[in-house]
Amino acid sequence: MRVGIVGSGRLGAPLGRLFAAAGHDVLFSDARLALAEEAAAAAEGQSGGGSPIEAARFGEVVVMAVWWEAFPTVVEELGAALGGKIVIDPSNPITRRDGAEAVVAVPDGLTSPQYQQHVLGREVRLVRTFNTKYPNELLDLGTAGQRGGPRADMPYWGDDEAAKKAVVPLIEDAGFTAIDGGGLADAL
Repeated sequence: MRVGIVGSGRLGAPLGRLFAAAGHDVLFSDARLALAEEAAAAAEGQSGGGSPIEAARFGEVVVMAVWWEAFPTVVEELGAALGGKIVIDPSNPITRRDGAEAVVAVPDGLTSPQYQQHVLGREVRLVRTFNTKYPNELLDLGTAGQRGGPRADMPYWGDDEAAKKAVVPLIEDAGFTAIDGGGLADAL
């Protein structure tokens, strides 16, 4: 499967490495091209670096590994390139303020992925996953699972059953056990 990674930092780089190690074609991207190219160089398998718009166009599945508050801006920049795509949202409503992480209030009483779906629009098929593990442990847990070690649970949520079904093999290939958490209203 072709996977576009938008944001090649703490979360996007290890996720992309896990997908590439499992044999998926991965295009890392970032606003800083050097970061995307560095992530691609560290990955095994078929991977490259490019711009966020290139990753969005490339991917059958697009991972939006950007800070929660940056999500609306990035979606606006990518525009129609996300139309009809399956988008994985691993973000949590957390930001950095004064050097520390802080929780962001989600508007309108929605869950975080319900709000992200609203930002993306209904033509985008959102699946929430890879948000329940710390970025610094994701690569180690996934690699252990890929190599036959114990597999950590990885819940996923979505309102589009076909999109959820398409993402399950990615979760499993990344070295985790996919656990259906229900719809976006049920998400953590």
